This record gives sequence, C-alpha cells and structure tokens, in this order.
Amino acid sequence: GTLFAKDETTFYIQDFEYDGQGPTVYVYVYRRGVAVSASGGGIIINWSGSSDGRITSRYTGSNISISLSNQQGSETGLTVDDIGAFTIWCQRFRVFFSRLDIPDGLMLGGGLPPLQYCAELTTNYQVSWTINASENTGMFQLCSCITADQYMSFGISGNDTRTWMVGADVVVAWVKDDRANAVDYLLTGRQQCTNGSGVCPDTMIWGDQGMNDVYNVTGQVTNGLTCVQYSRLLTTTDSSHDLPILPDEWQFIAWAIGPRASEELGNLAFFHSDWPRNGENVAINFGAAPTGSMQCTATPQCSTPTVCGWSGMTITARESRTFRVTIGPSGGERGYEYFTKLTGWGIAFYIDGILAPVLRLRRNVTYTFVVEAGNDPSDGPNYHPLYITDSIDGGILQSSPVRETVYAGFNVATNTPTAAGRQCKHVETSSSGEVATNCDRTLQQYLNTLSISCEGTAADADTLVWTPDANTPNTVYYQCAQHLHLGWKIELEDGTVDGDGGADATLHFGLLTILAIVAVTCLFQSV
Repeated sequence: GTLFAKDETTFYIQDFEYDGQGPTVYVYVYRRGVAVSASGGGIIINWSGSSDGRITSRYTGSNISISLSNQQGSETGLTVDDIGAFTIWCQRFRVFFSRLDIPDGLMLGGGLPPLQYCAELTTNYQVSWTINASENTGMFQLCSCITADQYMSFGISGNDTRTWMVGADVVVAWVKDDRANAVDYLLTGRQQCTNGSGVCPDTMIWGDQGMNDVYNVTGQVTNGLTCVQYSRLLTTTDSSHDLPILPDEWQFIAWAIGPRASEELGNLAFFHSDWPRNGENVAINFGAAPTGSMQCTATPQCSTPTVCGWSGMTITARESRTFRVTIGPSGGERGYEYFTKLTGWGIAFYIDGILAPVLRLRRNVTYTFVVEAGNDPSDGPNYHPLYITDSIDGGILQSSPVRETVYAGFNVATNTPTAAGRQCKHVETSSSGEVATNCDRTLQQYLNTLSISCEGTAADADTLVWTPDANTPNTVYYQCAQHLHLGWKIELEDGTVDGDGGADATLHFGLLTILAIVAVTCLFQSV
C-alpha cells in the first residue's frame, strides 16, 4: 500500500495488502532518532477494530486509518512528525513484514511531500512538480478548492502553439471517500466520452485502447483543499495517447475544473466549469521555477460557495400539443445542474425556448415533438436525437446492453434513434454572463438574453409523436440518445381520450358555480 498522513495524529494506508497469516502482527513505529531494530525499541500502535491491537484479518486493497493516540505503553502525544519509521512487524519471529523509513520533511503539507516547483493557475488552483530527467520521471501535484463531486485536470495542450483542448493529454484527479484518484485522459473531441470518442480515459479510446500511465497516486483533503499527487514517465511507451513532457522547454498546457459523473457512470469528467478563458494561452517550462503572476504566493484558501440557483420551469399540457425541441447552454451553476441535481455537459435541451422544463402531460393524449437539436451522427458533439425513456441519465447509445425502457424515439432492436432533426441552437450574447451570475436575475431574464440560429430549413426538422398510456410510469424523461444528462422530467397524470378531469374539471366546476349563482339570484328576485 501507500502511506501518508491524514492529519497530525493519523496515518492512512491506501490499498493495504496483507494475507492475514502472521501469528502476532502489529503496526510498529519508531520515534525519530531511535535505532530501527526488529528486536524492539519501537511503539505498538493498535490496529483499528482489533481487541488486542493485532492485525488478524486478510486485506486486499483496503484503505486503513491508523491513529497514533491508540498506542500500547506509556507513550502519549505522538504526532506523525515524531515518527521516523513505520513498520508492519511480527512480534513472535521479530521480523518486519514491511518497513518505511520516513525522512525529515516528508510530512510537510499534511502528508504529501513538497515538490520542487509550483505554478498558480488561478487563485484556487495550483500545480507543483519535480522532474527527474535522468530517470525519465516526473512527480506532479494538483491542489484546488473542488468539491467531492468535482475533478481537476492538468496536462499538455493539444496544440504546440497555444492552449488547446482537443488533442490534449491530461490527468483527471479527485479525492472521494478518502481515496485519491488520477486517470490518464486523451481529449479527442469536445463532447462527453461517447463510444470511445470525446473526453475519454486512455483506456476507453475506441479502436485504439491505451493505458493509464499514472502511478503512485496519493491525496488528501484539508480545510476544503483537495490535493492529489501522482507520477508518470516524461515519455511513455503509449505514444498514441500520451504527449511527452519536455524537461527544459516551454510547453503549452491545458487545465480545467468541472463536475464528475456518478460512480455508476464511471466517474467520467463532464463539461468544465473553469478553464483558461478568453483565449488565454498558458505555457510552463517544467525545468524552471515559474515567474511573474504564475508564482505560487500562498496556499489556496477554500470557502464553501453559495449558489443562488434557479428553480426549474414547468410546461403543463393536458390537451394535444406540439412542442419545439432545440439545444442550448445549460445556464452555468445556477441552471440545469442546480435544479436537476445532475452532472451536466454545458448544454441541455430547450422545450419551446425554456431550459429543460418539467413537462406535465396526460395519458391517452397525443403529443408531437418537433426535434431540431442536431441530426449528423458523424458530428458527435452536435448530434442530439430525442427519445423518451425511464432513465434519468439518458444516452442510450452509450449503453450495452440496454438497461432502460424506451417509450418513443428509439428502435431498440436496431439500436437506432428515430427522431433527429436539423440543429437550432440557443447562444449566449454579451449580456448573458452577467445575468447568469447575478443572484437578482431570474431564469426568464437569462433566457431573454439568448439568440437562436438554425441550420437548413424548417423542412429539415424531424418529429416524434407520442401518446402515453396506462403502461407509462408517472415519471419518465425526455433525453438525448447520444449523450448523458441533456433532458429532464415528464410527469404524467391520468386522462381519457375525451379529456375529463384536469382543466376540464375546473371548467365544469366554474359552470356549476355560475348556474348556482343564477339560481340564487332568480330566487331572491322572485321573493
């Protein structure tokens, strides 16, 4: 396993492996300056959950916390900085099963060793590194104020002359449930990873599967600051997916921060919420200390941001109706992700010009969706066929086998979408950004700032006709067949072809009220 300090008095072993066969096996530590000997002189630290402090169980890749306050003997007040050696020790046979000598300074920074150089990408995001050119290795550390459901990424730009996303070779890193993660990505396109294309781990690239060339991954979260440290070769053997890191030359880099998909969806990196903006080109010489504005002046101070998100909007239609389905921006952190609680990709479906509304419809009523969201399968980022499903995630083309029930818009037998029309796209204007970040501005005000442009003619639109029936659940979803999390809810209520109940019931009630008033009036007049 890998050892690091969780806090001042707690060690943490990541990916601990032990066969459980030793008779009297303990964690045995030595104070700095004390001679390390299997014959004695150390301090037994009780194993968590053990009645007598011994390690008695088998472990395969487990994550274990070791509290120094839970020691045997008279020692008190131990901290990780006091410890010069950490061992797994068999008392009966006086042998070390594992031994780590801890040099001075290793525990600086809360358990991650300090690296040689540091660059400040933003006030809340720093990258550090140490390069060993003679051994073709580099150690890197990413530190940022991200949440448990976000990632931070860093790597070499996809273009030799500027910062560029497509073609970039980056590492995507995060810490979840005390476990550090770092994954090697190749960005073959701007779309979410779909069928091995887009923002994908090297191991998922379609037709040319690569390797995860990141190793020695450790990490921690301290006062809201997430730090992940990892190693990689400067020049790997996976040249189809990895760009070389040149130790003494300027190289343009790419970085981003954004939300991750759920564990069920592979923790994939989704659309970034922070990245080099306004055409900013960022370059680093990995063989020298950064200068000027990129110097690290202080550790990022993290605070919990307050998001004044919008409530989603609703469209109610209890009679037959035609909806127009288009594509557009998701409204940033106040928009789609806020009111759906789903990880988005920066775009979402619009229904009749409204960002991902809830549709309240009736069973046994026929609805028509005019689909204008993109119909070219070869243009993955702009291909958005509409279908209706019981999946909150969508993206049926990414599923094999299919694990959802489809109600319209997709032929499961042929794995083919049936409703994909020309693209009409809502686009932010110069005033959209201010409205999207101003807590005093409403969702409708944001929608009013958008413009829309369409490809082709109206005849290039497609249609999806759907009549929900008694077999349709109360909640289903309109989704994109190609991508995850572009659509939202459809809530159904019972109805008949004749349309009794709902809005008609209100009309009947109103008519009865009028008749009653007339009757009473006539009665008084007759008196």
